[in-house]
Amino acid sequence: MLKKLVLGASLLSASLVSHAAIITDIVNPTDMAGVTVTATFEDNSQQTLVWSALDAVTGGVDNGDWSFKVADRTFTDFDPIASTVIGAYVLSNNSLGQGIVGLDINAGVAGFYFDTLFGNAASTPGSGPGREFVATDDTVSSLFGDIYSAPDLFGSLNLSWAPNTSLVAGETFSFAADIDRVSVSTPPVLFTFALGLVALAVRKKSLRK
Repeated sequence: MLKKLVLGASLLSASLVSHAAIITDIVNPTDMAGVTVTATFEDNSQQTLVWSALDAVTGGVDNGDWSFKVADRTFTDFDPIASTVIGAYVLSNNSLGQGIVGLDINAGVAGFYFDTLFGNAASTPGSGPGREFVATDDTVSSLFGDIYSAPDLFGSLNLSWAPNTSLVAGETFSFAADIDRVSVSTPPVLFTFALGLVALAVRKKSLRK
């Protein structure tokens, strides 16, 4: 009996751990506080800004010289009726004297992850439709890193411009992507109940000796 209770408690604990991650595939750009965005410039210097709500529908970073933003939604889509792109991620070089040659977005640090699969049997359960990276400039290289769940959820995205090219002042660069939120919940009542079963069984066995 003891072995069965221990096994049952172990299986319950494993189940709780496996279901501890809750994936939300609809994310508001204004709710992504804590995400960091690092720009690399032509002189190899870098500047890191922290994501915040920029207005009622837009989230991102903006220090006046450069900005990285997304508005309305974090899943990029095309509205055929209005012929507009919704949720495009936009990097702007506003007034810098030098070009931007790289961008690193660390979303995982705040519990957000790029979802790169539109949706199939290989997708992480709960992640919903994702979006592969598609950019306005195909000479810019993209690399997803810090994998959270293979093969579709990644915590970071690095962009790098081809040698001798950059995003100069007055230019913008846009791309399509999707970001999900991953939160961890701990169900303490059930977990404590499982441990209590084990403790009770051990106590009964001790009293019989």
